[in-house]
Amino acid sequence: MPGEKSTENPAESVATALVSRLYDDIVKESCVVFVGAGSTTERKNQESVSFYEEIREKSGYPKDGTAPSFPELMEYFCQHLDGGRHNRLIREAISRIERFSVSGDDYPSSRAFADELAKIPYFNRFVTTNWDPFLERSLEVMIPIVEDRDLAFWDDGKRQVLKIHGCVTRPYSIVATKTDYDGCISLSPLIFNKLRDLMATKTFLFAGYSLRDADFREVWDGIVESLGHFAKLAYAVDPGATEEDVSYWQKRGIQIFRTSDLLFVSKLRARLEKEKLIPSENFLEFLYRERRRIVSIHVNLRQTSAGGLASAMYQDGLLHGLGNVLTSTALGRKKEAFERDLVEADRIVRRMREQRDIIEIAYWSGRTEAIEKFCAMTKTPIPTYFHPFRLHPLTKLVKGSKI
Repeated sequence: MPGEKSTENPAESVATALVSRLYDDIVKESCVVFVGAGSTTERKNQESVSFYEEIREKSGYPKDGTAPSFPELMEYFCQHLDGGRHNRLIREAISRIERFSVSGDDYPSSRAFADELAKIPYFNRFVTTNWDPFLERSLEVMIPIVEDRDLAFWDDGKRQVLKIHGCVTRPYSIVATKTDYDGCISLSPLIFNKLRDLMATKTFLFAGYSLRDADFREVWDGIVESLGHFAKLAYAVDPGATEEDVSYWQKRGIQIFRTSDLLFVSKLRARLEKEKLIPSENFLEFLYRERRRIVSIHVNLRQTSAGGLASAMYQDGLLHGLGNVLTSTALGRKKEAFERDLVEADRIVRRMREQRDIIEIAYWSGRTEAIEKFCAMTKTPIPTYFHPFRLHPLTKLVKGSKI
């Protein structure tokens, strides 16, 4: 209402403003999320010690003087503790990531942002410098793009994760030291060509990322230099950004918003739910409960009458429809795709009615009912039975009836 005061705190207001700025690009699937370690294993809290701090302590790096960059410190560790080899450093990385892979205090923080991203079907392109596999696991991405040869399996119709610094599941691919950084682009030219293409054509949102990696700066500066004023403005969330950070990156085409990654995605999800573009968690739980209820009825249903058989076929359709809706939602399928499914299922029902195929009418009526319920996003009980003569769903069997 006009004149009403906002109840949001400053960080929430900033997150809401960023959602408004990016909303159109997100809904058009034109926004790429660049995820850094600050959104997974390096998420800050009062008790956490970063991987950087662990390696600096173990390497015995001098505490006086200027702190080294991340790749410089990793190089120092390898030179002083492993004779220039990478084996010990990679083992340290594996050990740290393993701590975040099992249930415990660290587990929720490392998965929280990726889990929330997975609920937004309008995000389908992701880039990360992270070695951990948490982003692709949350997104149900079977094959992340780690090496040039992986691009043979790039699928424009699915979510894709581009990992430009390797992955712990392929230890030889990890980019950590200054030497690794210096040779990164030349060793994976196709990976970085794909990154350049995304940067030139999509709007980027950076989260949990310092924007200081040398190879990133080289690619980003090249894009900005080539496109000039036509380059897309990128955005970053960083609650701890200084005025100097904001000013520095603003001049280089990246606008920083002082809010958190989780707060941003929470505000985005709330807007998408309000506009009924995605289902709420509450509605999805309702569908899971309905599926359990229908399964319970289905396994106890006697199919010795026309009504029992028709209802059993109808329930099969319901369960298949609900299963497809819930699985596809987890895989990032959008509401528009389900609406197309609904049109097709309804077309099949009409064709089966013309053919007077009662079994198929019942089955496809069930699938239609399930998809229609999802698209409407209403929490009213799904009719569980099917009338074999009137050929429409029933909420319950009439006592003493022959159906």
